[in-house]
Amino acid sequence: MPTPTPTIVAPREDKDYSGLSITGARPTADVINDIKSKFPDIDVKLKRPGRIECNKFPREKIIEFCTFLRDSLDFEHATCVAGNDLKRAWEVIYHLSSYRNRCMIQIRTELPRDDPSIESVSRIWEGANWHERETYDMYGIVFNNHPKLERVLTPEGTDFFPFRKDFKLLDHWKIDWENKGKRPPPEPMVSTDTRFGDSNG
Repeated sequence: MPTPTPTIVAPREDKDYSGLSITGARPTADVINDIKSKFPDIDVKLKRPGRIECNKFPREKIIEFCTFLRDSLDFEHATCVAGNDLKRAWEVIYHLSSYRNRCMIQIRTELPRDDPSIESVSRIWEGANWHERETYDMYGIVFNNHPKLERVLTPEGTDFFPFRKDFKLLDHWKIDWENKGKRPPPEPMVSTDTRFGDSNG
């Protein structure tokens, strides 16, 4: 029977991890200063190390701003695009990551209650396509110039947006998923109490 080859584990101090590092990373403070220089009217601040926060960003500038983040500040990835119902307004929240600079920026953009729409950033980051579709599906927020803004979680033809705070799933409005998410009309309530004669008159 052959002798098994012994497993040799290199000591931790002998391993070289230098190839895993990212060179050329800029301090987050420098990234913020570049943003302020280009967009002086934008409220941008450091929330914690590696995390930048930008609140109440004007939706009219979202394409210009995101293009600048990608092309000039190396924000390569749209980590998340999500919606929120503030009741007084709608909100779109972006989490954009720069692996080179080891930081992430959060952008919060409010939309008027009567006009829940904003330009799609899928032309900048293709991965945002699905995030925007899900946000539309759950909140009804429209992303203008999206290549295929269709529902992605609920069936096609669904006539409601389940994450809106004014949506109530009543017992007599059970969702008929076999009928493409349509809500059937409530059935008439017929009493079974026969003490006062026939309930049908």
